[in-house]
Amino acid sequence: MKDYPEFFEGDNQEKRLSKCFLLLGVAAYLGVELSEARSYLTDGGNDGGFDAVYIEELPDSILGITLFQAKYSRDLEKERNFPVNVLEKAINAVTRICDPNIQTKLNTESQKAVDDIHSLLLDGYIPQVTCVMVSNTAKWLADGDLLLSQQYAASDQVRFIHYGYQEILGFIQGTEPISTQLAFKGNSIHDSFSYKQVIMGKVAVGEIAKLMSQFGDRLLEKNIRHYLGQNEINQNIAKCLEDENERLNFFFYNNGITMICTHFAFNGLQERDWIVKLNGLQIINGAQTCRTILDTVTAHPETDFSAAYVLVRIYEVNDDAAIVNQITYATNHQNPVDRRDLRSNDQYQSLLEIGAKDLGYKYKRKRDNLSAHKTAIPALVAAEAVLAVWRLCPHLAKYKKAELFGSYYEMIFKDLNAAQMIMAVLIFRACDAYRKKNTTNEELAIVRYYGSYFLACVVGGKLQRETFLELEKLTHKNFESVQDHFNRNKDRLCEYAEGKLFGALREYHSLKEGELLTDLDGRTLAAAFRRYDLIERYIKDITWWKE
Repeated sequence: MKDYPEFFEGDNQEKRLSKCFLLLGVAAYLGVELSEARSYLTDGGNDGGFDAVYIEELPDSILGITLFQAKYSRDLEKERNFPVNVLEKAINAVTRICDPNIQTKLNTESQKAVDDIHSLLLDGYIPQVTCVMVSNTAKWLADGDLLLSQQYAASDQVRFIHYGYQEILGFIQGTEPISTQLAFKGNSIHDSFSYKQVIMGKVAVGEIAKLMSQFGDRLLEKNIRHYLGQNEINQNIAKCLEDENERLNFFFYNNGITMICTHFAFNGLQERDWIVKLNGLQIINGAQTCRTILDTVTAHPETDFSAAYVLVRIYEVNDDAAIVNQITYATNHQNPVDRRDLRSNDQYQSLLEIGAKDLGYKYKRKRDNLSAHKTAIPALVAAEAVLAVWRLCPHLAKYKKAELFGSYYEMIFKDLNAAQMIMAVLIFRACDAYRKKNTTNEELAIVRYYGSYFLACVVGGKLQRETFLELEKLTHKNFESVQDHFNRNKDRLCEYAEGKLFGALREYHSLKEGELLTDLDGRTLAAAFRRYDLIERYIKDITWWKE
């Protein structure tokens, strides 16, 4: 509450506690910091049945949609389980969100998210929805499971999970290292080189299911934090396990699971069937396989899975964080948060941290749970800001977050100094604050509503023309003067950007006198901001910048 007082303005104590719990739940589930989690919140009157939403474009034209609905109870004696009526609200929300033909009027943040989703769905994306029910009570009772099974019995596109206070506390406090054992079947391979050890062999899927049942997402801290649901790959894994004949070939069809640990031990005098003792165990590749195995084995308790095996590799890497990052990065295609952590030790990130400190800022190369400070700049925020402001790609910064530390990494961070990075973030944050200001002009509100990333891009261009002109000329030597000019003129710069974008949008949509931006469908406007031609036709045209 101290870090974001404006977020709780006008709320009573109970509402503040509820908002805090929601914010913590979103941050913990997504594995992000509070400042980022706050940007996904839609909570408020007429929110459409969801309190927060996270959208990401996944491979194979899959649109990952994570909806959050929080229920904070002050009286745990009265409410001991998650209420079924809240599940019903979430079901209705999924229906509205995933059908572009259903039009509703929601609050500003909710409407913006729904318009974005509908626009992507109309472009051919297929929704994969995870509904995260966050509460400080126990999970819903059997009637809730019955409701969900009746609603989604024929669908593999929607799943509901309960996310409780224990999971949130685990994220805040961190987790204890996992010590356990794993049974290998038959002959396995053990080797050691470069002061490291490795074991490779086959493990029964029942062993993997037992491991996942006992430790869950704690095993996946260095991997994709959460299961992506029943996408095509995971469906094929499940089908193979469910088929009595194909089950025998599961070992040959699957790429296997890679684990790391700080130490392992086994009876090397025993020829086969090793029981391997493990300390500091983590799964760094194969999270989707592990979760699908658990779900499939749990869903078919009567089935004998004893003949199904999976290849498991275990590397003993001690506490060498750099090696862990390199192994994990080399064996995965991961979400943006994980990629950020894996990139955190490279030269670009280290130099930005040092440079930011010299300028009075703390550059957070790696997420550190929930700590927050106004001078802190998370690497993910920096990546968004730089891509939008200096690389003239606001559409990618907004809609391609999964690739910020992947395919766009070099574009963002190569030849970037701390002064440029910080200035981009200051512009980015100022434009985000500006879009939240009240305005009586509904057409200008449209620009703010959809175009804050574009606003930042135009403000950056205007600031560049007023001060240092060429980006490489912005360094620590003139940072203070450029920052001072921006702080004194940021409202004017935002108004300038808003007016320029307003004119560009009217021309782009060929609006005639008397026709308004507010007459356009929100999905049409969202699509305009997602495409590259707005930038090509206006922002990159030198004549567009003339007064």
